Amino acid sequence: MPKAIFEGIYRDLKGKIQEGTYSYQELLPSEGELTAEYGCSRNTLRRAVPMLADDAYVQPMHGRGVRVIWQREAHSAQGSLEGVESFGEYARRNGFVPGTQVKSFEHVTCGAGLARRTGFAEGVELVRVVRVRTLDDVARQIDHDYFLASAVPGLTADQAEKSVYSYLEKNLGMRILTSRRRITVQLATDEDCSYMDLDPYNCVAVVESQSYNSDGVMFEYTQVRHHPELFCFTTVSRR
Repeated sequence: MPKAIFEGIYRDLKGKIQEGTYSYQELLPSEGELTAEYGCSRNTLRRAVPMLADDAYVQPMHGRGVRVIWQREAHSAQGSLEGVESFGEYARRNGFVPGTQVKSFEHVTCGAGLARRTGFAEGVELVRVVRVRTLDDVARQIDHDYFLASAVPGLTADQAEKSVYSYLEKNLGMRILTSRRRITVQLATDEDCSYMDLDPYNCVAVVESQSYNSDGVMFEYTQVRHHPELFCFTTVSRR
């Protein structure tokens, strides 16, 4: 299913804010100017702007316009707990060159222990992928992914090295909607130390995610083990 027009406008405006086209405290162009620029209706634009407000990128002010309230943090890389983005999207948004090395790619049957850990049903076929992720050629995280095999037909190690999400969205037409996440700190394992230069740290930040498509199917469980030096996620709170 193709993404809706308003989602494309949302992503474009968000990118322009991040790049500085619309700077902190500046007003966005008027509704009339934006509808002309994007060739869309006012109703379509009015679906995109609230998404930016939900992400704390803009603040609509009744009768006065829409003000940019996002500003780049001093931390060199910012993750987000608000949206679902691929590693490549995260890297490029932060100005890094992403890289991926597939260390393992195999089909496995979900046993009882794995079912309890991931949320998949016992007995289903899964695709297990282990990838080392680099930013500017430096290993910064290890991804342990489990994909529901029936939801990712044709997935290969080559596609996993490029972008699984790109394959799912562009080749399979999947619409990825939501992700439930849990964040913990764990002692580094031998595998962590072998793939990442953790000195002087002895721990990693771990983000576990269960991701769902537009059919409400959990198609992915991921455990990402982050180098603590670069781990930084933001979220938006409201009263």
